[in-house]
Order: sequence, then C-alpha cells, then structure tokens
Amino acid sequence: MMLRKRVISIVFILGWAAQVSAGDVFSATVKKVIDGDSLLVSTDRGDIEVRLYGVDSPEYDQPFSRQAKIFTQKAVLGKKVMIEPVAEDAYGRTVAVVAKGADTINRELVQAGLAWVYPRYCKKAVCTSWKKDERTARDEKMGLWQETQPNPPWQWKKSKRNR
Repeated sequence: MMLRKRVISIVFILGWAAQVSAGDVFSATVKKVIDGDSLLVSTDRGDIEVRLYGVDSPEYDQPFSRQAKIFTQKAVLGKKVMIEPVAEDAYGRTVAVVAKGADTINRELVQAGLAWVYPRYCKKAVCTSWKKDERTARDEKMGLWQETQPNPPWQWKKSKRNR
C-alpha cells in the first residue's frame, strides 16, 4: 500500500512537471516558512530559498498575511516536499511548484483564499485551474476574499512605492 501511494504521488508530481517544466523535480525538507509564498528548504546540496510559482500571498502589512504564513507552516513545515523548478527570480530564489502528497501548496493557498493567482507570471496550463480555484474561493468568501476589495500584493507594493 505504501509503495502504491508513493507511485501515485510520483506519477502526480511528474504530471505537474510536464505542465511546468524548467528543471528536474527534486525532494527537499521545508526548514522554514518565510511568508505565505516563500520557503527555505533543505536539499542534499544545501539550503535554498523557494518562491511559489504563479501565486502571491499577502505581504507582511496586509490583511491575511499571518494566516497565509500559518497555513503554509501547517501544510509543509518540517515535511518532505517535491519541488518542480520553473525559473529563478531576480533575488536568486528558485521559483517552483511545491507538491506535498497529491496536491501543491501553490494551489492549496489559492483554494483557501490566502493567495491570488499572479496574472503577470502564471502562464502555464495549470494556471487556468488555479484561476477557477481563485474564483471559487472568492465566491465562497474564503480567507482574504472576506474583505470588500482585497488589494493584490503587486498593487499594494506599487501603491507603497508611490507614496
């Protein structure tokens, strides 16, 4: 049974890899959750910082930032995850889809209403289903969608710079 579960998980991860391929899938243990959409992971080659692909959680000073971080901590802190690199960002972080078991934390954050799908960067096929998840979370007023007009982090940061 354990082997069957592992094979199913590997097949699932490889399916994600086909959709968001930019590097080899590797396993890591989540050492620290920096914020809702950023992790520090430990690999056999050392520690690396990972930014979740295609989603954006509230920033530190925004409503639901703390909830997003706690959600991510409960989901992956101290756990082994599979990482599918998509790119490297301007800060040298690995931008990736991060899977735990049969789903990804990227998607789970969106489903819980604790992250937006980031339209500027989420361009893979999987983003279409994440957008549907975002609409469902919005319709059900989950997480940040309880707010009347939640401000996406990329707009929030821009407004802070323009002050």
